[in-house]
This record gives sequence, structure tokens and C-alpha cells, in this order.
Amino acid sequence: MSVQPPSDIVLDVARAADPARYQAAVTKLSQGSPATFTDALGAAAAGRAGLPAVAQPSADTVLTRFRTAATLAAPGPKGTPAQQFEAFVLQSFVESMLPQGASAVFGKGNAGSIWRSMLAEQLGAQLAKSGGVGIARMIDAAHPGAANPEAAARTKV
Repeated sequence: MSVQPPSDIVLDVARAADPARYQAAVTKLSQGSPATFTDALGAAAAGRAGLPAVAQPSADTVLTRFRTAATLAAPGPKGTPAQQFEAFVLQSFVESMLPQGASAVFGKGNAGSIWRSMLAEQLGAQLAKSGGVGIARMIDAAHPGAANPEAAARTKV
């Protein structure tokens, strides 16, 4: 029994290339300095016909963006608890209506079932957001203070 490791795609392409051009590229890359690479990149960007050169952000700018994104508050829940419940009920309805044997659409195995579930979740949320089927309205009518807990706490005092 032998083990066949996967081939290196870059090495396979390099072997299939013209040997003279391959050797010239290796020589250029091994002799070049970072400044030479930056100059070559700038020249290549300037040589693009009709396309404006785009300034690349510095490392500090990129790190600042990452820090800002990490410190932002997480988005709150969408809608009232009654609307979230209606979205969950609609999700289960929609998921049962989606075709079972559509592996060409959703994929096969665990990934396909996860994709199918995520699609049903988003469809259920959008259906509930656009008015739903009335479950949230019935819950809100049966429990008037549940939609706004702060108002319910003020009326109980």
C-alpha cells in the first residue's frame, strides 16, 4: 500500500511552463529587493489603460478598521419577542415546504441541510417582518404588556 500525496499546483505549473521563461522569473525574484517589487507593482498599476491607480491603505489603517469592527456593539434582536416567535414558526413551515431531494440546489450531506435550514430561517424572518400570518398580532393582543416590558412595569406600580 502506497501513499500518494497531492501534487503542488504551483510547482506543476512551473514545470509545465517554458524552461527559459521559468528560469528568468526565478532569477528576477531571487535577485529583487522589496523596493524593486514595489517599483514593479507601481509601474504595472500605472500601465493599466484607462484604470485609475488605487491607493492601498497602510497597515495602521487596516488595523484601525479591524479594531473598530471588533469594538462595535453587537446588533440587537430584530422585532418583538412575538415577531421572533412568528418568524420561528414560519421557518419551520417553510423548511417543511422546501424540496427534500434537491441536492443540486442545496448541496449534499450536512452542508446541504445547513444551507436549507439557513434559507428557511431567512425566509421565515422576512415573512414575519412583512406582516406574517397574524401569530404575532394574536400574541400581542393576548398579552398587551409583553411587547413593551418597560411600559408594563410602569403600569403595575
